Order: sequence, then structure tokens, then C-alpha cells
Amino acid sequence: METEKLIKELEEKFNKAKKELKFNASLTALDKSFFIKDAILKDGFVSERVSRQICFRVVEVFAGWNEYLHSLIMPNPQNMLNMGESKIFSQEEKKEITELMKKIMEISSRNSLIALKQDGEGNLIDDAFNLWENEFKIKLIGIMSKINKEWAK
Repeated sequence: METEKLIKELEEKFNKAKKELKFNASLTALDKSFFIKDAILKDGFVSERVSRQICFRVVEVFAGWNEYLHSLIMPNPQNMLNMGESKIFSQEEKKEITELMKKIMEISSRNSLIALKQDGEGNLIDDAFNLWENEFKIKLIGIMSKINKEWAK
């Protein structure tokens, strides 16, 4: 089956890239956080530079969340949902959300710089994964729990 072939190719190229770039994150852990396998299956191929494909996917996931977080800080006045969710958070909480967004932008801009310089992908993969696991996901669960609780009222 084509799916199994792509996943096997991903695993092989991932292991080679991990060894060459000397990063620590496993494919299993990255896939759990950033849905790497789903992205590869959607793309329909595994790049010879799979590390770029992984970096792009990681940044894509962060960027999606960044757009949502931005709507909490600066809601679209034409969007009643954005306006309502934004009102849930205090100014102090919005400052914390802004700090989270800055960290996402650092990862995103570093990815662009790495693409230009062709150096540093291994560090980006580990740094992005560590940010996700040790801070971002934890804070995001708090934010989303608060929003969900408000909508449940």
C-alpha cells in the first residue's frame, strides 16, 4: 500500500536526518505533537531534505495557533466570536498570550533564516519540540480550557 511505503520512507529518511543533524526528538514524539505523518501523507512524498519538510510542518502548526491567539489579543470587530472570546481574558492574561506569540514568531522567523542559510535545522526541531512540550501546550490547554468553560455557560 502507498501509505505504508511513504511512512517507511519517512522513517528511513528521518533516521538519516536525525543522525546527520544531531537532534534528539523522535519521530514518534514529533508526530504526536505536530502530525508529521499526516503532513507527509497529505503531501504524497517524502523530501530528500525531510528535515525541511518537518521544520515547515512544525512552523505551520505553530502559525495556526498563533493566528488564533492573535484573535484573542486583537479580535476582528466584524467577528462576534473573536470579540466574545477576547473579552474572557484580562490584560495580564493577554500579556502572557502575547509573550507566547513572540516565542512562536522566534521559531517561525528562525525557520525562514535557516531556509536561507541552510544551517540549524536540528536545533530548530529540538527547540520547537521543547517549546511545545514544556510550555506552549501547557499554556494552550489553560487558554482553551478557559474558553471552553466560558462557551459551556
